[in-house]
Amino acid sequence: GVILGLGIFWTLYGIAGLLGFQVIDEKYKNHEWTIHFIRYRGISWLMIGIPWLTLYFWAYGKDMNRLVMCLLILLCGLPTIVYTIVNDRKYKNMLEKE
Repeated sequence: GVILGLGIFWTLYGIAGLLGFQVIDEKYKNHEWTIHFIRYRGISWLMIGIPWLTLYFWAYGKDMNRLVMCLLILLCGLPTIVYTIVNDRKYKNMLEKE
């Protein structure tokens, strides 16, 4: 149930980010690239929410070992982690240059 709840929350929060409505740190506000930053954050939330929802519905009702489920959860999260690290570095560098 936790995967379903978090998947729904992250997907909805990602959609809000794509629409430009997300809570971000003050240091990232009021720049010409702020809207792109918010959208990138929305994409990163969708990249974790949608795979977790898919995993939940795929695994629902199946008798699955907890270790296998944990590995699948981590596997679904790896692309998001890489995407977030790369983009966080990009925007922190942009912030430092200003």
